[in-house]
Parts: sequence; structure tokens; C-alpha cells
Amino acid sequence: MLQGIMEMAKRNQVVVITPFTLAGAMAPVTLAGALAQQNAEALAGLCFAQMIRPGAPVVYGGFTSNVDMKSGSPAFGTPEYMQAAQIGGQLARRYNLPYRSSM
Repeated sequence: MLQGIMEMAKRNQVVVITPFTLAGAMAPVTLAGALAQQNAEALAGLCFAQMIRPGAPVVYGGFTSNVDMKSGSPAFGTPEYMQAAQIGGQLARRYNLPYRSSM
């Protein structure tokens, strides 16, 4: 992914960073913990793009959901997913960045 960010940023192309985090699988089980990880991953990618080319256009993205603890499969359309999507939008607004979501 870093190579892709470097190539896009060098050419002044929009870089969309959308971490895919699943609470209870690859992220902390709590919504707050999963969102903290999503935010850290998104900001790391966006900052990297700015290191390559200051002023490169970037979009803050987020896709955080939870895992069904019975089956281990991603649980889409849950209240937690909707909360994460809205909080991600609020974070993007806080950073004054455009937002990409899967809603």
C-alpha cells in the first residue's frame, strides 16, 4: 500500500486511505478501540502521502465493523457499524478532510 500511496502522491492524484478494521478480529473489540485503530491507520497513510508530496490531495476513509462472535464472520449493517461510520465522518470533519465511507 505504501508503494501505491507514493506513486499516487508523486503524480498529484487523490489518495483515498480507507482502513478496514473489524472489532473483535483485527482490532480491539470495543467500538472506541476499533475507531482509535482506524483513525491511527488513516492518519498514518495520509501523513505519509504528505511526506512524499506536500499538498497531495487526500481523502480520509473508514470501514469499521464488528465480528459475529458465534461465526467469526463480519457483521455488516449492525448498529455498531453505523456508529463507526458516523464517528468516522465526524473525525474527517474535525481534520477538515473529505470522507469516504461505505454507507
